[in-house]
Amino acid sequence: MEFSEWTKNKRKLNNLDELKKDIIEQFKEKNVLNEKIVVMASGGKDSSTAIALAKDLNLKIDALIHFYHKWSWDVSKKMVEKISKKYNIPVIYYEITNELLKRIKGAKGSSICRICKNIMKDKAVDIAKERGIRIIMTGDSALEKVSGAVMNYLREVYGEVVYNKMELTPVPQKYSKGKDKEILFFRPLIRLSYEDVLNLMKYYNIEIEKAHEVGDKFGFWREGCCLQYADEDVKLSEDLFNKLYKYNKIVTDVAKKYNFRASIKLPSKKIIVVPKKEEYVRLIKKSLRDLYEN
Repeated sequence: MEFSEWTKNKRKLNNLDELKKDIIEQFKEKNVLNEKIVVMASGGKDSSTAIALAKDLNLKIDALIHFYHKWSWDVSKKMVEKISKKYNIPVIYYEITNELLKRIKGAKGSSICRICKNIMKDKAVDIAKERGIRIIMTGDSALEKVSGAVMNYLREVYGEVVYNKMELTPVPQKYSKGKDKEILFFRPLIRLSYEDVLNLMKYYNIEIEKAHEVGDKFGFWREGCCLQYADEDVKLSEDLFNKLYKYNKIVTDVAKKYNFRASIKLPSKKIIVVPKKEEYVRLIKKSLRDLYEN
């Protein structure tokens, strides 16, 4: 399977066989080829495709960890259960509602995804340690900001970005400070473009049910959570989260029925639809008016 020109040119990676070879070499270099792995599994296309690739490599996945809060979409859990059955991997379900409410105090909408990700990484490391495991796998692709941190780490170690060593690193290094052994983060998709992740998903016959929200990467449609639609400058609160779930559940149900994508930002009430058609906006507005009237 050949990769896109972007991945070939920007990440020096030509095809799937090359990626598989690079990953195995990294595991051998770190002397962890036979060590167990826990996976942060969201139920989305990225983490599900990463799991399929790891299983293709016969890596030892011990468990999937699915983090959720009371505003999570039901479809996410459904997709994790599906991938769990497909590959016969047990799932650890971990609720972060209380921890999230503690950490949002004084925070604004622009920081919600960072706060959630930090909670999940902290807890994933704790769970891995409890199970005697030090490799944590994520579905991070080339779209993620962590790509820059990984590259900086490689520059520090090798003096340059050695692309064929991007997949298995101790980034973020805060979890390894003062430890005898590094906590390693395994990101099998970290060099892949959005296009390549989609093609790899098809290659492994992974089918993901959509929530029909717009997503936080406009044009890449990464779904997963209604909380990302808080306006950037608004102060985060439980009341805001309740409203984000309530109204985005309504608009995504309409979007799913008519096969488009829709989200609503709060408290601005800005409606986003993809494709951008006035008829879709009218459908969303009607559904919200019906709610108020009832």
